[in-house]
Amino acid sequence: MESKKSNRRKAIDCQLIEESSTNPGYFKYMITVEEIDGTINKHPAYGVDMQDAIRRLVRTENADKVVRIVEKKQHFFLMALFAFCIIIPLVGAFNSSDNKNWWMLLPLVTIIVVFFSFGILDSYRSEK
Repeated sequence: MESKKSNRRKAIDCQLIEESSTNPGYFKYMITVEEIDGTINKHPAYGVDMQDAIRRLVRTENADKVVRIVEKKQHFFLMALFAFCIIIPLVGAFNSSDNKNWWMLLPLVTIIVVFFSFGILDSYRSEK
């Protein structure tokens, strides 16, 4: 059978280190991971059992990856929101023939809705 090299990360060893003194029922594991390029790293992980510890480690690494991507792109989204809030009143001011400019509050309402929805999403995420 042909041996082909996998291009995925693999947990190659997991050792039980100790039981948690602050959280009874939880254990500390030292997980050895082989990276895609072949390097080997050790990561501490905590969980009720070995499978739970590995799942928590993977979830933490995925969350860190998402945070790095969002932090890189955050300036773009803030600039787009700022441009949206400036361009709409300017376009409307040039196209308005009567004095009914109530729609110029649209950017303010948009900002309030965006921050309110982020607040709801943040509280929903913190519950989990």
